[in-house]
Amino acid sequence: MGRIPTWAVILIGVFLFAGAGALVFMLMIKPERERLDDLQGQLQEKTDIANKLDATNAQLADVTAQWLEAQEQVQDLREARSIPISFGHPAGAMIALWYEYRHDLVPLIEDWVQSSGCTIESGASFPAPPMTPPAAPPSGFMQVPGGQPIALTVSGTLQQLERLYRSLDQFERVVTISDLVLVPTGEGDRLQAPVNLAIYLLVEAPTPAPAPAGDGEGGMEGDMPPGDGGEPMPEGEGEVPVDEELPPE
Repeated sequence: MGRIPTWAVILIGVFLFAGAGALVFMLMIKPERERLDDLQGQLQEKTDIANKLDATNAQLADVTAQWLEAQEQVQDLREARSIPISFGHPAGAMIALWYEYRHDLVPLIEDWVQSSGCTIESGASFPAPPMTPPAAPPSGFMQVPGGQPIALTVSGTLQQLERLYRSLDQFERVVTISDLVLVPTGEGDRLQAPVNLAIYLLVEAPTPAPAPAGDGEGGMEGDMPPGDGGEPMPEGEGEVPVDEELPPE
């Protein structure tokens, strides 16, 4: 064979070097790049989750702060416009209502009406207090007495009646008036107004008891009624009648 020209040797070397580079790229560099891209995607995903978590934590902090503020407002309202009534102690709640019916509410109503210059014509009386502990209202607001408004009839001038209605926020309990009706009395500028006064107390309901551990699916042993597959056994099956004798063995 003749001698291979120098340029051919150089050309073959270039092709071999390029082939080796391509082989190295295919076997080493490309998988690492794909792995790097995958890791980059995972990093971005985790970063997005972390950002969402930070935003959720911030929202949770805001909601918690608002809840605490609302709790403080309710407590302030309870101290200013109610009496301490906790249904965690039903007997104590009943006794507190007795005092509220017998001693507190009637003078409060009389003072409120008289402070506006009006006169109570009728209705400033309460029924007998409950003799059994009442049920705790889920809302925390208990209307007294017995969930019914107090039907008052008051009289006064138009200015005095207006002053009475405007002074609802000064009453020492949470109160509402359902309607406004003015009736002439025939005595100069005096008017009569029937007032349906709804009075509310803020009470503390007892904390619900935790559910037994056996509740839910897959209850504890002993919760399952007898029978195949945990199904309840029909009434009478599996029981020995009391009035019948067992058959002889």
